[in-house]
Amino acid sequence: MKAKPRKVNEAVVTGWLFFRYLVIGAYVGLATVAGFIWWFIYSNTGPKIPYNELMNFDSCLKRETVYPCSIFSDRHPSTVGMTVLVVVEMFNALNNLSENQSLVVIPPWSNLWLVGSIGLTMLLHCLILYVPPLSALFSVVPLTWDEWTTVLYLSFPVIIIDEILKFFSRKST
Repeated sequence: MKAKPRKVNEAVVTGWLFFRYLVIGAYVGLATVAGFIWWFIYSNTGPKIPYNELMNFDSCLKRETVYPCSIFSDRHPSTVGMTVLVVVEMFNALNNLSENQSLVVIPPWSNLWLVGSIGLTMLLHCLILYVPPLSALFSVVPLTWDEWTTVLYLSFPVIIIDEILKFFSRKST
């Protein structure tokens, strides 16, 4: 409310803001795919297959493998990927408390409606994951603590990335 209104001919999304959206969007996409790949290669509950095997999953039935091809129908990797997407977007919502101010200056509790909606979103997501009729309906499976830890590790950097971009945004004005 302290900023002056935009001029009629001024763009709503500036070139710098568009660049920020691209960087954040690229990270969101990479983190989501990384969660999926992590389960197949590194997860303690996953098959721990080599990366090249994962990339050639479509030819699994046509060649000899040391693992059953049924691992590619497991719902864990897509559940991890979806949960990364949900959590990273909740962190991104916190980033959007201000276009240019840091979360240190404008903390999450400055907008309790946002904090409440993030809490409700996470509660609903957990219900979908852990209540059997809902998990079957959404084709997801419950996550382990190890998987949740990975989800948080992959999701949290969106805050750091946007804080860095906001820093440069403040320095340029």
